[in-house]
Amino acid sequence: MEREPAFFRGLFLNALRSDGGAADALLELFTKHPEARLKLAQVVAGSIAVPLNLATKDDIKAAVEELKKWAEEKFVTKEYFDAVIKRIEDKMATKEQFEAIAVSVEDSGRDMVQYLLEQRGYKCAAERLRLDADYEFDIYCNAGVLTAVGEAKVRAGWRDVERTFKGAQGLLRRQPEKISGRLVPVFYTLVAEPSAVQKARELGVWLIESRREVVALEEVLGRT
Repeated sequence: MEREPAFFRGLFLNALRSDGGAADALLELFTKHPEARLKLAQVVAGSIAVPLNLATKDDIKAAVEELKKWAEEKFVTKEYFDAVIKRIEDKMATKEQFEAIAVSVEDSGRDMVQYLLEQRGYKCAAERLRLDADYEFDIYCNAGVLTAVGEAKVRAGWRDVERTFKGAQGLLRRQPEKISGRLVPVFYTLVAEPSAVQKARELGVWLIESRREVVALEEVLGRT
């Protein structure tokens, strides 16, 4: 597979074109196994750039209608117009689709933080914490001797890590009763940019990328 990826790819595609059994097996793998879903999402996240201005389905429909009017005025053929729209749709993702991905990442983040804490003997139930419009956290896990508080996103840059750190410190100031023991700012992501790793080490943020700790919990707890 490593020496001849093209050969393996050909075999794989032939299997998919046969009786459909391989495709069914893959579908079950990606829908029922969390690790496979995470890996798939990580690959997708690493190959797309999420636009700042996401469109809803209604936005897209309205834009298509405007394009149709323009096409009619410019005497563009229906076939050519449909081909252009198809190319645009192939490269688009709706706001609803990105929200679905985000929800999945948040769930994965809570599961991973709870799992990693339990592996170290810290028992807690990770959940979402919403206090008000300014203070909402994707991850909140109070284990008594420490409390992990933070965010989960598909991609992470230094600003995301810094915002999470400041949010956790704000929670400690405003509602200290929510924090037991040591406060641990945590950030979970599928793709951590180098700037995010650097900032996490600088501020002491527990940084988890998919299924590995880029900045380990022990490194954060070891800070004075």
